[in-house]
Amino acid sequence: MKTMNRFVMACMLAGMVLGSGCIKLWTKSLDIKTYMVETERTAAVLENPLADKLWMDTVHVLPPFNVRNIVLRKSDVEYEASYYTELLLSPSENFRNNFYTWFSSSGIFRAVSLSDRQGMSHRLVVTVLKFYGDTSSEPAQVVLEIKVTLLDEKTHGMRVLFSKDYQQQAHVSEPNAEEVIRAFNQTLQKILSNCEADVIEALAQ
Repeated sequence: MKTMNRFVMACMLAGMVLGSGCIKLWTKSLDIKTYMVETERTAAVLENPLADKLWMDTVHVLPPFNVRNIVLRKSDVEYEASYYTELLLSPSENFRNNFYTWFSSSGIFRAVSLSDRQGMSHRLVVTVLKFYGDTSSEPAQVVLEIKVTLLDEKTHGMRVLFSKDYQQQAHVSEPNAEEVIRAFNQTLQKILSNCEADVIEALAQ
């Protein structure tokens, strides 16, 4: 009898809680969408390499942009991370892969490596200084700033061939994650193209 009374009381209590709206059984789940910043090199391949082997060093991304969530600037002092939009890879891996595939397909070096330093003649050191969407501007835009240093590993003391900051902005046509990533693709494409020209000039001297 006591067991039956407890069961009835539990059912009544559950009905009251559900009826009051304290628990929503049909809450729509929010899926986290993942993206990658990607570029494609379309220029002609250099027929005669200018150097032997390029080592693509680990890319450093300065905080707070070293997170997989897309960082948005809301005002001159406010930033936030979009928790339901993130990169499939870490920013460091994402940018390193882009630099590697770009220079691998350029023909500037006989070989480009991510995993084997042995026999390297040059090293590319990359640091991402700024990497965010700016919704405080009108229209909204993305900002990407990258510092690139090319080192000659064959020279005693690792001679610096060049060191340069590249900064690009691109307007976002619509304030959504897809357009933000497309704008980042556009800015990175320009940076890599300009960087390639500087690498060729430095090696040709």
